[in-house]
Amino acid sequence: MAAQYGYPAIECDVKYTADSVMVLMHDETINRTMRNASDYSAIEEPVLVCDCTYEELRAGFVLASTDPDLRIPIPTLEEQLLACKECGIIPMLHSSVVESYKLASEILGDGFIAFHAFQPALAQARNYSQNCLILLDPDRDEASRTVERLIELGGPCGMSTMKYEMLDSSYISTVKEAGFEVQASIFPTPEEQRALSDGVTIELSDFYWYQTAGKKPIATFDKRNLKLSEDEMIDWSREAPEYAAITVDLSFTGALEVTLCGRTYTFNHSDSGKVERIGIRLYKTEPTLSVKALGTTNIKRINAALYDCGK
Repeated sequence: MAAQYGYPAIECDVKYTADSVMVLMHDETINRTMRNASDYSAIEEPVLVCDCTYEELRAGFVLASTDPDLRIPIPTLEEQLLACKECGIIPMLHSSVVESYKLASEILGDGFIAFHAFQPALAQARNYSQNCLILLDPDRDEASRTVERLIELGGPCGMSTMKYEMLDSSYISTVKEAGFEVQASIFPTPEEQRALSDGVTIELSDFYWYQTAGKKPIATFDKRNLKLSEDEMIDWSREAPEYAAITVDLSFTGALEVTLCGRTYTFNHSDSGKVERIGIRLYKTEPTLSVKALGTTNIKRINAALYDCGK
């Protein structure tokens, strides 16, 4: 699916099972992202990855998904790395398990990303690959200290943070001028767009809108010069192909509550020249857009664009 949407890389979180098999799992427990295999029911008691053998995890549980075809057993890291190689996708290993970097180098050479806050683990990744990209989570280090730590790691390096309030234009320019990458990691709207305009070089994102350059939308919704009273609403929906994406641009003065495919955002603007942009990728889902005025609001323009991401 990452290849389908045009993403160059995906994040993979790595955990060890009780019998030392590396599997993909974000949390320490499987409860949030897996279900009982027998009847797809929720897992009531906490189940730690590290307390289960690989066979116990494979036999007893499946990944949670609205699509029954995707309710599969937990994948191993090796399975994931081989799939990445086949699809031409770079795995970004969020891992302190140094053996995960060794396996990635054996399967992909330098074609992987090592990412963590634990610098000694990243130093081991450099031992396995001189040219893989290493991304350090600097926690709340100042930019100068982050640069020092990246120099210590050596080779192709950069930083990655979810702390959008820390990653301002000055921080970004300091790290970039030292020759390193800067990744914005799951920033909320509107901070994602701000980080791009401030010059981040990599973005870890739930959204899609920055990949639409050069693509022609299959449907649009365009309204201009509207005055909405409080609680007045504008709604729009369309049928969508299996793989799709939608972007929404808004310029206005006042306050709006915007709900795009179930995600709600609240914006306040005093400058109609400022454009707010949100977006999302869709899989077997019809796009829905609802715009509600939270007071008297003058809309200069609302423009929504639907894209077909099918090959």
